Amino acid sequence: MPPPSSSTPELPPISTNFRPVPVSSQSPNGHPSTILSGSPYPQVPPPPPQTISASSSPSTSLRTPSSVMRRLSRGALDKLSRRTVKSSSNGPVTRRRSSSNASDTGSFAEGPPDVPESLRNGVAFLRITRKKRIQYTFFLNVDQGTITWDSKTKAKSKTTIVVDNIKEIRVAEDARNYREEFKISSEHEELWITIIYVTDNQKLKGLHLIALSKDSFDQFVGTLQRLLKYRMDIMSSLAIPGEQFVTVHWPAYVTKEEGEERLSYEGVERLARRLHVNCSKQYLRQKFIEADVDHSGFLSFEEFRNFVKMLKHRGEIVDIFKKVRRHTAGANDLEMEDDDSMSLEMFKSFLKNIQKQDVDDSQAMKLFFKFADEYSRFSVDSFSDYLLSSYNPVLKDINEDMTRPLNEYYISSSHNTYLLGRQLAGESSVEAYIRVLQRGCRCIELDCWDGVDVPVVSHGRTFTSEVSFADVISAVHKYGFISSPYPLILSLEVHCNFEQQIKMTEIMRTTFGDKLVTAPTMTNVLSLPSPEDLKHKILIKVKGSDQSERDIFNNEVVGSTSESTTSTEASLSEDTDSGRDPVRKRVKKRNGNSKIVQTLGDLGVYVRGVKYRNFALPESRTLTHCFSFGERSYNSLCKDEEKLSQLERHNQRHLMRVYPSGFRFTSSNYDPIVCWKRGVQMAALNWQTFDVGLQMNDAMFACGERTGYVLKPEELRTVYALHLSTLRRRRVRFNIDVISAQQLPRPKDAKPDDSFDPSVEVEVFSPKTAPRRMKTRTVRNNGFNPIWNEKWSVELEGPLVELSFVRIQVYSTDGSVFAVYCGRISNLQQGYRHVPLFDLQGEQFIFSTLFLKIAFVDK
Repeated sequence: MPPPSSSTPELPPISTNFRPVPVSSQSPNGHPSTILSGSPYPQVPPPPPQTISASSSPSTSLRTPSSVMRRLSRGALDKLSRRTVKSSSNGPVTRRRSSSNASDTGSFAEGPPDVPESLRNGVAFLRITRKKRIQYTFFLNVDQGTITWDSKTKAKSKTTIVVDNIKEIRVAEDARNYREEFKISSEHEELWITIIYVTDNQKLKGLHLIALSKDSFDQFVGTLQRLLKYRMDIMSSLAIPGEQFVTVHWPAYVTKEEGEERLSYEGVERLARRLHVNCSKQYLRQKFIEADVDHSGFLSFEEFRNFVKMLKHRGEIVDIFKKVRRHTAGANDLEMEDDDSMSLEMFKSFLKNIQKQDVDDSQAMKLFFKFADEYSRFSVDSFSDYLLSSYNPVLKDINEDMTRPLNEYYISSSHNTYLLGRQLAGESSVEAYIRVLQRGCRCIELDCWDGVDVPVVSHGRTFTSEVSFADVISAVHKYGFISSPYPLILSLEVHCNFEQQIKMTEIMRTTFGDKLVTAPTMTNVLSLPSPEDLKHKILIKVKGSDQSERDIFNNEVVGSTSESTTSTEASLSEDTDSGRDPVRKRVKKRNGNSKIVQTLGDLGVYVRGVKYRNFALPESRTLTHCFSFGERSYNSLCKDEEKLSQLERHNQRHLMRVYPSGFRFTSSNYDPIVCWKRGVQMAALNWQTFDVGLQMNDAMFACGERTGYVLKPEELRTVYALHLSTLRRRRVRFNIDVISAQQLPRPKDAKPDDSFDPSVEVEVFSPKTAPRRMKTRTVRNNGFNPIWNEKWSVELEGPLVELSFVRIQVYSTDGSVFAVYCGRISNLQQGYRHVPLFDLQGEQFIFSTLFLKIAFVDK
């Protein structure tokens, strides 16, 4: 069937007659080093010790649904991605996250998925873009991990998607907003596929396809899902204990000569590249020679087994194991002095005194026998498996009390949520809303403007694109409560005329139904409802429009005896940072011309946007009001001691939102600690930029179930608390040992033969002092298992030390950062812990970790 013309108004009839094309063998340019996130379902924390059973083994069986959504846990080192898929006929299917560490599961995924003959030869799909609807032949290459198509007019890089760069696959009704955006008939919905992926320069893109038959649809999506899981497994597979690693990888790399299977050094090099074993060739060659005991130049199966054992050897863990045995050995352990195992009493002492874990004897015994070998010996391998497992997490399992009033929580918040890039010329997308909702955001922003017939969401008066308001609301309805059941706040910045405001109201009421809060849930109360009271509810933050509110405003302004004070404080409004004229808007208000139609303004039930003028005015004491400040306005306000004290008292009872300055043209972020330490609930950030501000935000909300709500420290919630300078003071000594790293990803532009020389920098941020830093020495030409063993200690002093954060950055040879981890210090577990590493877009490297020892002491 010839490709349809780009001007064809309707899709051509679907046909299954197409010419098979041989599979291309060309390799894609480069290879990725991250698996990107995207599951809309909440992360499942590792099971606590009291729930484990020595005989339990979570299933890792693969289901084959018609779509897949993938996400990697932030802060959970060794969990498989949780996949949520939705079949148009069978409803949602969920494969819940369980620990992927083999010491947890006792099993490992099978080899590469079988690819049906039709996919190997190429299968035809219609590719849909804004301008064209053209049929191409698509190929799924398991060995290369790529999807390619046969366009003759574009470079290979333009017609190749690396599977590891796929963020999400949406099909059928889950991709309805894209189908409708391209004005494609609903009759094609059941065969629609949208693949969300990132390019080499980290730009988010979408590939939109229509299958020509149900069989090709099912085969393509199902095989792609299995390939995604397989590639994730092989990249993390050096953590597999025992013989499973050997049996999985041996068949893929051996050659058969004279009837004998054996592995060449070239095969070992290919395996090392695939598994990100970024060590020097000399090191790899040395281990190969040591394993080649018969000097044949090849490895037999038994020699390969020994080679893998040498490669996986963790000398630093062996040293720790011996040290723990020496320091924990009691009288009953004397007979084990020459043994290479650890007794149950030693292990219990290790958990309580070094790991600082509050476990009883029964829990410790269950852990001990879970990781002991078949002879019930807790060897160094058992010890290593335990340290790498999800039973030894770096973060505490904290369950917040969700019954306090809404104003007593920090709320994970986004600014300019609709943008994927820079705020002056970036792209607006529904995808941006889906991403932040999947990551636990609980306050999103919609900048609403008049469209041709319907309202749109865009950054007004800039070169950014726009998206349909209805599409955004539909996505919010679908994804709003998948990562957290607690209330979602929609912060509306309304620039629409009255007619389109009414349409906005109708769209929200129709789409959200009873999820939308349209009236107080309780009456005659003196505090805001709690997150628990508002579970699965949507709150609208919007300015009011009723006459009484305008009357209060007019009376206060006209009756003021100090016009200069009013003008000064009005200049501290949110409009200062957005570049709009606050005086012009204030004159409009005085004339009584409300910019919000009443039907929309009435939706501001618990989060009513009110223009700040003075903390002493009646509007500043209403229960449901919310002040919004731009970053520069907020900082200016905090320079005045009297206003700062009023602001802190205000935030003990009422809501406040602070957002980045409009002068942050690259969508960078401010330091959220400056807001949190003053009790600001909604420190809104640009989530499209994973800088230190967003890293700290992720760390703040990373514990427990990632609900998007964190209870503020008590002194910021108590109405009678004094000014921050007189609050309780603490002194805490924070100690951190940077021991080693595992399987660091080679920097993107580095060649295989380039030297890889990593170093680590540790930074501590606290409410009182400037950041403090320590940097390790550089380890030459070893990104596979570099060892530093460097210690650092810092003292945290003053009020609110629980708002301190540690950021760990890994540097490459040229001095650039390529991996990072950030944690809230009060949320970290003590003792020996492996922490995950993230790339500079905030996505986790599933195969890379840092090994640390953490301790802190209250003085």
